[in-house]
Amino acid sequence: DHTPLLVDLGDATHIGNKNIFSFELSWFEKENFIEMMAREWARPVVGTSNMERWQNKIRHLRQFLRGWARNESGIYKKE
Repeated sequence: DHTPLLVDLGDATHIGNKNIFSFELSWFEKENFIEMMAREWARPVVGTSNMERWQNKIRHLRQFLRGWARNESGIYKKE
């Protein structure tokens, strides 16, 4: 009784995200990584519901980690 109805109009309606986020287990080996994650997670976010606040926290953390990873990659390349 809950069968999804899929409609194909022939046009692409969704273009996938080119910048797929992937969490690297090696990040746990970085000094102070856990503390940095806890600090970023603890930052206050806005939202009208618990779900919206949780999604905003995840979004913020993902953006922060992308920038952090790019910076770490640059430092690694210099070394």
